[in-house]
Amino acid sequence: MNEEDSVTLEEKIQEISGRLKAGAEAMAGRIEDAARSSGIVNVGERIPDPPLVDPIRFKRLLILALKLLVVIELISAFLEGARSSQWFRFGVDLILAGTLYILWGRISVLLRERKESSRRKIESGGESVRLWDALIFSLLWSDEIHSEIPPDRKRLVVLSYTMIALGVVAAFLQIGSGLMPLVITGVLVLGAVNLLVWVVSAERGERESLQTELRLAREVQSSLMPASQPEVPGFDIAGFASPAREVGGDLYGYAWMEGKPSHFGISVFDVSGKGMQAAMAAVFTSGAFATESRVASAPGEILTRLNRSVYAHSRRGHFVAFLLAALDVSAKTLSFANAGQTKPLLRSGGRVDWMDSVGVHFPLGMKEDAVFQERKIPLESGDIVVLLTDGFTDAMNDRRELFGAERIQRILESSDIDGASAARVLERCVAEVQKHASGAPQHDDMTMVVIRVV
Repeated sequence: MNEEDSVTLEEKIQEISGRLKAGAEAMAGRIEDAARSSGIVNVGERIPDPPLVDPIRFKRLLILALKLLVVIELISAFLEGARSSQWFRFGVDLILAGTLYILWGRISVLLRERKESSRRKIESGGESVRLWDALIFSLLWSDEIHSEIPPDRKRLVVLSYTMIALGVVAAFLQIGSGLMPLVITGVLVLGAVNLLVWVVSAERGERESLQTELRLAREVQSSLMPASQPEVPGFDIAGFASPAREVGGDLYGYAWMEGKPSHFGISVFDVSGKGMQAAMAAVFTSGAFATESRVASAPGEILTRLNRSVYAHSRRGHFVAFLLAALDVSAKTLSFANAGQTKPLLRSGGRVDWMDSVGVHFPLGMKEDAVFQERKIPLESGDIVVLLTDGFTDAMNDRRELFGAERIQRILESSDIDGASAARVLERCVAEVQKHASGAPQHDDMTMVVIRVV
């Protein structure tokens, strides 16, 4: 290579570098202007505002654009056929467009049927997910995916889409010459991908931290519930609890009442809400109950004192449905006070009845000066008492049909319950609820304690 060729090559390199710099600066200016017009000054700041673009409306606009492209293609093919008398392209396009139009309804049905299967495949696929499956999942679940993005990052996702759109426009309009359109497109797409990766990785980090907190909360919550079934003279007792999420607001517990040594206490309570907030409220209620049960001994008195603590420490609108029962081992009686919890069931002599409480019966934390009373019921050998939360009666299947209180009552009325242990009765109730749900997700925490008089 001679000196003249070397100079010419150097000039071309400088010219290309200048164009790249100018194009990058111009595109950066456009992106900055778009960000400022959107109200975004600092990319790292948390933005509580809703996204600039409604994802559902954006999808409709995109579908409309695709339809317009099909119409434009048909018009172009028709004009080409009229000019050259070659109608093959127009005929093929017309057949394809007509087929899509006729099958559009059927395609929509097929997509809805495939929607759930695509989600399961993505969740269980791990590193073996195929590109086609990921594409189908992202298209079918676009609304749900967008709704799960934290509000402070939705604008960043919209900016990423904007970058990709600008990249497509830059490639289509061929801004600059030579490799310049490709460079501009590549820079924009790379920036969009990096921004999306940051959003996803940050969200994953927060979720991993949350999972750790949930695991610890569940360990704490589990430690508050009995590790084994209690041994109470003259009674057979079995308990069960299943949270709807990692942690829940249902708890049950056993304790000999300090004020009356012959009385065995059983508590079943349900904190309003679900998840971490309900679990922490349940932990507080459990601790407050342990404190109040050392001072008072009667169920009504304990709930009255506990109500004042819950009212003072809980947020307004958050309540605790609490059922406290006390078994008198020597007299074979059951005393209970009910603060908004599902009525207990009594099976005695082949008859099953829901036991009403006396006095006020609204949940703890609703009224500060509430005074609760207890009701005493004599028990006979073979009687069965069931304490439960509404997670059992309100269990739903995929058709959103409730399990209902009547089914629980019919289970206890069945003849095969005669002579069954408390654990067997409990297993039967749980199995019937699971059979009714038929694999549908659990909507509420489920807790039940079965007491059988020996």
